[in-house]
Amino acid sequence: MESKEEKGGETVKAPSSVPVVQSECLEMTQLRNYLDMTVDVLVSKLEKNQFLEAIPAGVDKQFATSLHNRFCSVMRTKMCKIVEERLNEYSLGEKLNELNEITKNTPYPVSHKAWRPPRNETVESCVQAHDFKVLNEHKAKLTELLESVKSENEDLLKELQEVQRRMQENQAVLTNMNTGYENIIHAFDQVIPTENSK
Repeated sequence: MESKEEKGGETVKAPSSVPVVQSECLEMTQLRNYLDMTVDVLVSKLEKNQFLEAIPAGVDKQFATSLHNRFCSVMRTKMCKIVEERLNEYSLGEKLNELNEITKNTPYPVSHKAWRPPRNETVESCVQAHDFKVLNEHKAKLTELLESVKSENEDLLKELQEVQRRMQENQAVLTNMNTGYENIIHAFDQVIPTENSK
């Protein structure tokens, strides 16, 4: 990062107190440019009018203007130095270089865009998804209830068939008993007239 100093109405770039690494990646260069712009914005906030108003009365305005320029130059230099020290402290240059190497060697395209929910009808889609989940839960419960009813119906049909079988067996037994009773009565009828005839 370079600091700027005004001399005689001209802007002169003053060398930074911290040496700049020459082998920097494009991202680091862009970061330095953005930081330079940030320092420029901060220095531009040091308005001359406020500075001149703070100067005691009777001081030559040209001298006060030169003091303001010198103040801005010193502040720019100090801020540039602080920024460079922080860049070196956190090793941002090395980290950005490593990130750049990883990005170059990755087999996946770096221009890939992650999926994002649609801008329109997002709420409706979420509601429909929730309704679909609830309907599936109800469907599962109804299917389970239907299977239970089918199983109970099959059990009742088996019981009904068993009752019908027993009824048929009992009917056959009753028929046999009636036949036996009729045979016995018929036999008695044949025996009794024979005895009367004697």
